[in-house]
Amino acid sequence: MAYLLRRRGINVGVMKPFATSTDIYSSKFRSEDTANLAKAANIQDMDVEINPTFFKIAASPFIASVITSEKVNVKDNLDAFRKLKEKHDFILVEGIGGIMVPLTSKQVLADFVKLTNLQVIIVASVKLGTINHTLLTVAACQKYSLPISGIVINRMPSKPSDVQRLTPTIIHKLTKLPVISIMPEECNPNFESGSYYFENWSELHASPLKSK
Repeated sequence: MAYLLRRRGINVGVMKPFATSTDIYSSKFRSEDTANLAKAANIQDMDVEINPTFFKIAASPFIASVITSEKVNVKDNLDAFRKLKEKHDFILVEGIGGIMVPLTSKQVLADFVKLTNLQVIIVASVKLGTINHTLLTVAACQKYSLPISGIVINRMPSKPSDVQRLTPTIIHKLTKLPVISIMPEECNPNFESGSYYFENWSELHASPLKSK
């Protein structure tokens, strides 16, 4: 999405407010996700601007903070988000794990999303359990009154089983939310091909899933 918006000439900013990993990705970016976002959007924002909170522990920010005794300050992340909004005309924010991932003992990711006033795009797969996970995510968003733009189905096999093929249709039917795109599983995914499928999926497949 970031690559597509930048290609269209939109000054898009990106953010990964909370990130955790077992390793530091590079000398420039602590998180690989942050590095990919910055590359896709072709921006020069600093790592600490895009990713204010990072833990070198593969866990939720709350658990990582307990282990390291380092505090997660949601307000600092919100301030960083607002500064990025001033620098860019459009901003994409990537979550972490899921909408109910705990950030602190009292706040989950949904609380942060609520503070940003952003709309949510849910990314789902076609694995066993996806429908349950997606319905739970939708319910959580509704509980927090978070507007949902739609759902992206990711990594659809080139030869899907009947279950995999029907999963997007069932998700759409049960949630009444538009399926924005179905992204194919690729051996070597890249920004160009990904943006092509994201932009042209409805025309390629002539699917009614985008309408509510």
